[in-house]
Amino acid sequence: MPLKQDTWHSLPSGKWGSLNQLYNSPVRSAIMEMHKELYGKAIVPESWVFNDFGLIAIRWFKDLNGNKLLDSIESLSGQIFHTTSDNEAETTLVSPVRLTLSHGCIHLKPNDRNRLFAIGAFKRGTSFTVHQYHERYKAN
Repeated sequence: MPLKQDTWHSLPSGKWGSLNQLYNSPVRSAIMEMHKELYGKAIVPESWVFNDFGLIAIRWFKDLNGNKLLDSIESLSGQIFHTTSDNEAETTLVSPVRLTLSHGCIHLKPNDRNRLFAIGAFKRGTSFTVHQYHERYKAN
């Protein structure tokens, strides 16, 4: 509702809710400014592009009993494979992707995430090995 300086979002009930009512202040201009900072255009995007974890975040667990299932003796790691909203925008704008420091997560470039999905690296039950920092990847 641009005329009322409002933006609507989908509610779990299937109805629409006002962001102005939710936050008790106008947020449309803040959304447009955030989009301008990331993408260079001051618009309200069709879908939410501001998630700190990019489009998708992948959680994992250490499989203590080797059965490739998350059992009661195991728990999901707080460490996550993910991109960032900045990296998603950089990729969309075909700009260099600058990975930033993380507080424990594994940051991925969006195209690398897409490639890993395409080859099945994030399918449930897929194992991965964590190497030490001094080890180097050697392509076949």
